[in-house]
Formats: sequence, C-alpha cells, structure tokens
Amino acid sequence: MRNNKRKIVLGIAALTVPLVTVASLNTTAFAAKAPPNPVTCTLGATVNINPPLTVTGELSSKGQFGVAAVSATLSGCHDAAGAVANQTLPINVEFPAAKPGSDSAAINAGDNKKDYYLGLCGAFASSATVKDLKKAVKNLPFQGGELKGPKASEGSVGTDVGFNLSGTIKGGNFPTAKSGATIAAGLTNDANNTNLIGGCQGGAVDHIDIDSSQSSATL
Repeated sequence: MRNNKRKIVLGIAALTVPLVTVASLNTTAFAAKAPPNPVTCTLGATVNINPPLTVTGELSSKGQFGVAAVSATLSGCHDAAGAVANQTLPINVEFPAAKPGSDSAAINAGDNKKDYYLGLCGAFASSATVKDLKKAVKNLPFQGGELKGPKASEGSVGTDVGFNLSGTIKGGNFPTAKSGATIAAGLTNDANNTNLIGGCQGGAVDHIDIDSSQSSATL
C-alpha cells in the first residue's frame, strides 16, 4: 500500500514539472505587447505672418497664398526612462487668398464680396485655418518618425484659447499608441493675441505668440 501511495505522489510530481514549464513558457510567449513609450515636451513657438492680418486684408487673386512661418521648440522632453533631446520644428502654414464672404467687418471696411484677399483676419480665425494647419503638420517629423492622420480643432488649452492637434507617430524611436500623439498650442494672453482674437480691430497682426506655460506635446 505504501508503495502505491509513493508511486501516486511521484506521478503527481512528475506531471507538475512539465505543467510549470508550460506555464512559464506561455507567460513569455503570450505576454502583452510592450506599452507605447511616448515623449512629453513643453511647446514654445512664435508664428510670423506674411502678409500681416488686417480687417480688410490685402487685395489679391484666387490661387495666391500667404504664409504663417512657425518656429516651434519642444523642450524639457522626457519619456518613462528619462530625458530626451529637445527638438526644433519649423512649420509653414499656407493659407489661400479668400473672399470676405460673411465677414461683415471686412465688407463694412470696403472689401468687395467677389474679390480675393490675403491676410483677412476674419478668414484666418475660421475653420479654414484649422484645415490649413492640419495639412501643414501632416508628416511632421519627430525623432525619426512622422505624424500621420492629424486632426486639428480650435479649443481651450489650459487657460488659453488655441489649437489642439492629435494623430499618430509612425516609425521613429518612440512609437505611440493609435491616436496617441497630441499637440496643444495655446495663444499667450497678451495684447497682440487679444487683438487677433478680436478680429484685428486694434491694428495689423504680423505674429502670434504661443504660450509655453500652457502648451505641450505628447508624441
């Protein structure tokens, strides 16, 4: 009887060894994919606009473009492992000549509804600019990768008004999850940007300041 009990115990032990081994192998073989390792940075930027934005704009023609040249700096960057090198991102946002449309300020100032103008302040602060911004940041380079499928919208950025962008970084050293890349650019609460938001009623706007205390990028 003792021999039979011993055989049973040894048999269970023998079965346990391969089961433990299989469990160990399964943990390795079927482990979840490593989580994304995004880089988070503070965003600072200046935007130089040519021609400057005014109430009436500058008489032009269809097919002509103005340019907002963005000099953006991603600083204080880090990921889960530590500091990551800062990066400078030059971006040119082209915005086409536009008709005044329903811009009553431009019409009241003498613009012709049928003509095209560059630098219309009312047109710049419209959904058309959001579309132009979306085009400008498509394939934006970052750490060897590129921003894909960008979506842009106007909205709050901390205590500022500004622009929010989202997308996915493909390739590079720091891949993010789907739709995991975000850029939040808030306009500094200064007289210049207040004038811009107010429709350039206080004079021409030739630059925009991005508020680094509120703006960020997670890529």
